[in-house]
Order: sequence, then structure tokens, then C-alpha cells
Amino acid sequence: MDVKVVFKQYLKKYTVGVCVWTLATVACGLLILSFVSKIFFANHILAQQAFDSGQRIIIHISSGEVEGNPRHTKNEESADATPIIGKEGLAPAPLSSITEQSDKGLVPVAAKDGTLPWKYYARPYDIKEKRPLVAIVFTNLGLSKSLTEDVLKLPHNFTLGFSPYAGDAKAWTRKARESGFESLVDIPLEPEEYPLSDPGPYGLIEDLSSNETAARLHWVLSRFPGYVGVLGSADEKLTANVNAMRPALTELTARGVLFLYLKTPKNTGLADFIKSHALYALGVDTVIDAEISTSAIEKQLQDLTELAKKQGTAIGIAHSYPPTIEALAEWSGSLAAQGVELAPVSAVALRTFP
Repeated sequence: MDVKVVFKQYLKKYTVGVCVWTLATVACGLLILSFVSKIFFANHILAQQAFDSGQRIIIHISSGEVEGNPRHTKNEESADATPIIGKEGLAPAPLSSITEQSDKGLVPVAAKDGTLPWKYYARPYDIKEKRPLVAIVFTNLGLSKSLTEDVLKLPHNFTLGFSPYAGDAKAWTRKARESGFESLVDIPLEPEEYPLSDPGPYGLIEDLSSNETAARLHWVLSRFPGYVGVLGSADEKLTANVNAMRPALTELTARGVLFLYLKTPKNTGLADFIKSHALYALGVDTVIDAEISTSAIEKQLQDLTELAKKQGTAIGIAHSYPPTIEALAEWSGSLAAQGVELAPVSAVALRTFP
């Protein structure tokens, strides 16, 4: 075979190979650049807030998760002042400076000037006196019209937790806020009986990817505006898995939103993690109507009152069961005589995170 022909064929193959290798290298480079960009810019708002406020942040390369707590900023004292609308009214919601657009809708975010959603949206409450405080948080509201209406007749220092699955959650929370109640959004977590008991299509479960966890969390956070925090479901098991909870917990604090969880022996690791990372999270002491009977509920309420006297604060979860509503209406009127005050959960938070 002619040497020139062989050389030309070789040169042609070599040139094609070089082109293919070059294109592959460029493609890989673009993929790496895209990955790095996603990591460092997907959560740029949270990261920038931490930088602006002089805080340390941690960016996890594997997940793109940003950890940071922009808690102490130079302007926080003035920025956190909540404008009061009328005697019982709360500040209007949403406030644009503490709201951002996510892929699921509008979600709360800590403002660059230090304004935190949980402080801004809180029900105005004077906590200058060091009297013991008891907070009662209702859960799963909005799913029953009649029961939710009954809860709205209670004193306004109760805190109302609304289900993210309630079809008219925005209407209910608007009505509650106009009446003077502060609110939480319930966050569905993997329950003990999963998969027989399902937290729904947006529940957080152990085997979710970090991206899917973030997507579901953002959906929950976008259900309605103006809440001070999120409330973990009382029958969950996910909080025992700190690694599974870590992305959601750190994001909530970075956004300036409270997280409430039930104090149990299995959640000791979670409590330690919360304390070591200075997260905006509060432990709930008891579910007052785990047993639905008037006598059992009254016993739980009295125990919670005594616990508040001992600890300074105490938090209970309640459901909108008729016996619960009736017992709470009577109990709330007796607290002043015992030297204890019924307070919104944000007041407990203010005492915990001054």
C-alpha cells in the first residue's frame, strides 16, 4: 500500500480522535463549571446574608447546602421592630424585604438589614416581666371548617398551626392574622408507621435526595405568608435522624424561621445538634390531648402550667378536638391567678433567643 495513502488515513483518524477528545474535555469542563456554579450560587442569597452579617458559613460540596445563622447583625435591633396595626392587629404580610421567589412560590427569607420573619410576623407581646410563660400551639388547622372556626374564637395568644394541605390555607391564615393570631405552618415528617401512615406528597422522609428535600420544604414554606415558624408533626420519627433533618433545619434558621419539635428521648441528638449550631428551634414539652378526654387534658394542662413555673417557659401542642377547645377556653382564664401567662410561641422564642 502506498505510504502516502496510509499516512493520510492515519492523519485523518488522528485528527478525528483529537477533535473528539477536545470536545469531550470541553464538555466535561462545562459540566464541572455548571456543578460548581450550582453549588456556590444556588443558595447565593443565604450565603450572601451570612457574609453581609459577618457570619461563618459552610457550603457542603456534595449537596450544595449552605449553613449559616445570620442572627446577630448590626441593624438587627432596629430592623426587628414589628409595626403594630391597631390594638390586636399584626403587621401586614407578606413583607417584600423578607420574602423571595422560590421554584415553588414565595417563601420567607432573612433580610439583609437583619429583619427576621419570625420576629417581624410575631404577635406583639410585652415580655418585660419575668413571669412564667405557657404557649399552646394548635396543629392541623384548616382541614375542618367548623373546628377551625371554633379555635378562632379562643383568646388571641394561642398560636395556630395550619396544615399545608388545607385547600384554603391562605384564606384561613389571612383571617387568623386579621383577628390577631400568629401562625405556624405544619411540616409533614415521616411518621413512625410509615409507609402505612403517609405524610403526603410533600412530606420529608429519610431516603430523599437533598434536592428533593429542598423542593418539598420550599413547597411547604410557600403555602401562605406571615407565619413565624414551622411545626413538626407530633407522631414523626424523622427528627431522630439528625443527618436527614440537617438540611431543612439549617435552611430554616438561615431564613429566619422557627422550627418546633417534640421533646422525646429519641430527639436528644437533635436537641444537641440544635444547641451546638445555635438554630432557631424550640422543643415542645407535651401533646396535651394525646388522650382525648376532659380529665386527661386538664391534667396535662396543669402539669404544663407547673412546668412553666419551674422552667420559666413551656410549650404544648393541641388539636382542634371539641374537648380540647373547651378545656383550653376554661384553663386560659385561670392562668393569671396562678401567676402564669398564656403567650404566643414567638414570646417564648424571644425569651430563648433574645
